Amino acid sequence: MTGRERRLLDREDLNKLYKLTNPKLHEKPTLQFVMNSNGHSWKVIDSHILRGYRACKGSLEAKVQMYEARGIWPQNCQIGIGIFRSDELVDVLIAKDLGTKPIKQSRQTLALDDALEALGRTRQELLG
Repeated sequence: MTGRERRLLDREDLNKLYKLTNPKLHEKPTLQFVMNSNGHSWKVIDSHILRGYRACKGSLEAKVQMYEARGIWPQNCQIGIGIFRSDELVDVLIAKDLGTKPIKQSRQTLALDDALEALGRTRQELLG
């Protein structure tokens, strides 16, 4: 879906993810993908350690799409980002299907346009 972003985490979970991926945070927890199948305990499904807010959101969307294509998510399992401290799972940011939202599109510009904008001028003024 071009121009749309899938919403998988609610506002509270997004705020928590933003705080956990803050580069200024000294004692960062380990973030990994976890899955809960049919009410069983959470298990790590990808040993890759997640870093960065946007990367976490994008990777979560990719995992959800993969398991959704297999017909597993959301009927038979829950997928989320596990928060580990001292190798112990302390919390999970569970993916939920919250629909989509439009992505703000920025207008493509040339470097010349950016320089002229900084000077308070336009191309039309220079050409005319």
